[in-house]
Amino acid sequence: MGAYTIMDVVNSYTTLDAKAKYIWAANVLARKCPFFQDMPMKPSNQIFSNIGARVSYLNTPATRGFNQGVAPTAIHSVNYTEGIAMIEDYSEVDKTLCDIQPNPEQWRSERDKIKLEAMTQTAETLIISGSKTSDVNAWDGFRTRFNVSTHYPNGDTTWPVNVKLAGGSGTVNDIIIIEWGESKVFGLYPPNLVGGIQVKDLGEVTVVTNTLASPQYMQGYRTFMSLYFGLNIEDERYIQRLANIQPTGVDNIFNPEHLVEVINNLPGGGADAVIYVPRAIKTQMDIAAMQKNNAFYTIDANNDVFGRPVLRFRGLPVRLAEKMGTFTAIS
Repeated sequence: MGAYTIMDVVNSYTTLDAKAKYIWAANVLARKCPFFQDMPMKPSNQIFSNIGARVSYLNTPATRGFNQGVAPTAIHSVNYTEGIAMIEDYSEVDKTLCDIQPNPEQWRSERDKIKLEAMTQTAETLIISGSKTSDVNAWDGFRTRFNVSTHYPNGDTTWPVNVKLAGGSGTVNDIIIIEWGESKVFGLYPPNLVGGIQVKDLGEVTVVTNTLASPQYMQGYRTFMSLYFGLNIEDERYIQRLANIQPTGVDNIFNPEHLVEVINNLPGGGADAVIYVPRAIKTQMDIAAMQKNNAFYTIDANNDVFGRPVLRFRGLPVRLAEKMGTFTAIS
């Protein structure tokens, strides 16, 4: 797709010394959250938000004859604003415990990566099911935006709906299909931050290890980490959701024919789409790919940027999104 992902943003940042502290963070984000592996990232056009225009339906140009004119047409669009969320955390380690390690810097770095991995899980949850209603500091994720089977992309009833129901009830799974790109779906970051990432070594600090009412102290090392990013959906036609898939049993379980149907609902048949699935469905797909009569799946011989095999459904990459999990069926 040629997407300018978070890794690309960091790698393009000035000198090697200037970007070194961001490279490992971007690598953790892309490796641990499949959306960051594919999501193009663009600086927002405001400090902490992005204003855009979503086309509600296309104009209809006219034909003309020689010596005749045509009336100019107008594109019908709706303005929208996408916000940026702040995810922050601190990594603290005991100074003495760190200093006695054979490689203190590496040991401390590994602890920082664990903290950043937890932040990555928060980011993935936000992308999937973030809700401004339940968290005023968040923004709405894919499940929140596309939570009914009657949602038409951009409000245009001439297009197929964004959500297809697989017939399951109670606790169910879903699949999200996205075609990323400029003027389609992409991520946002504040223009004055490298990919929205901050990593600051705050050095040696005194850490309170008990309550403030009865404090105890130790010397420690502290790292501040943050990720500021948003989700910009400029054209809702490039998103499809296959919902209400029964996790177990024989009825209303994952049906690859349903997936073919929703992919074909994307403009151009979703030639550059990416499929995101929870663990249960990824397992079913992997098992199906092993069957001799398999007609849907292939394994990419080139692997991904981290050397992992890539399962493809009719040529489209399938990513495991571990935070998708189950949810209550929608209508």
